[in-house]
Amino acid sequence: MQTNEGPVLWEQTQGCPQGSCSGPSFWNIVADEILSVLWPQGVHLQAFADAFAFIVTDNTREGLRKLSKLALDKFKDWADKYKLRVSMEKSSCVLYSKLVRGPTIKWVNQTISHKNHLKYLGVTIDHKLS
Repeated sequence: MQTNEGPVLWEQTQGCPQGSCSGPSFWNIVADEILSVLWPQGVHLQAFADAFAFIVTDNTREGLRKLSKLALDKFKDWADKYKLRVSMEKSSCVLYSKLVRGPTIKWVNQTISHKNHLKYLGVTIDHKLS
């Protein structure tokens, strides 16, 4: 950009400037890659803008753990590829089941907290789906 003091250069190393016209289109290209993955039966990925939610179903605690690990490992590979960071403060899991307790779900080496409800896109969903 030319200024009164001469040209000013800014090297963009990643991402898009906040509020840019092309930002949403670039994000759609990046997000489409993970949304296009053929997930195994029992795994569904839902997204709106940059808010992602996995729905993982299985009849056993161990099945839930394995499917969740598979899904989160693939998601991590994608996030790493694009140098994206997942906020552990905003991440949680809720068990919708008659199982006494759900499996331990981890993102890398951090356990994702179990809660009785979650808030997704401003909607609170409790463990009883009420």
